Amino acid sequence: MRIYLPLMAQDRPALQEGRRIVDLDAGRVAWAVTAEASADHPGQDEEELEYEAMQDAVHAAFTGAEDSARVLVIAADVADGALAAATADGGAFGIRLRERRSAKIASFHVTEQDKRAAERDDTDPALLWFDAGEGQDALAFRDSAAAP
Repeated sequence: MRIYLPLMAQDRPALQEGRRIVDLDAGRVAWAVTAEASADHPGQDEEELEYEAMQDAVHAAFTGAEDSARVLVIAADVADGALAAATADGGAFGIRLRERRSAKIASFHVTEQDKRAAERDDTDPALLWFDAGEGQDALAFRDSAAAP
């Protein structure tokens, strides 16, 4: 299943080293289109639901970010059985990892705007897409927002 993970400090080495696998701790919060989420959104196609799940991850990442920071979300794949429902604050797409797991990175998504600019805009933050092999570039672009 495709999951969306806001970047955390422990993910940085995988991106810096150009790995295509990220190790995830048990209990890690992520966002995904589960069967339950699909059933709760009749009439929406899979692509629309994936977009909503990714945007939920982006908004969660902005919650703890500094005003001048862009956020990065990792799209990765894990086995369905590795996932459990998240708490209510995870929204319709929130999930948690049941156990420590490695996930195959599919892509990276970085906001074009920093948190301050995104909060002034009433639309979903625009995202730049980076291939699974471009983790270093995605991280560098994300980090460039905070540079003087």
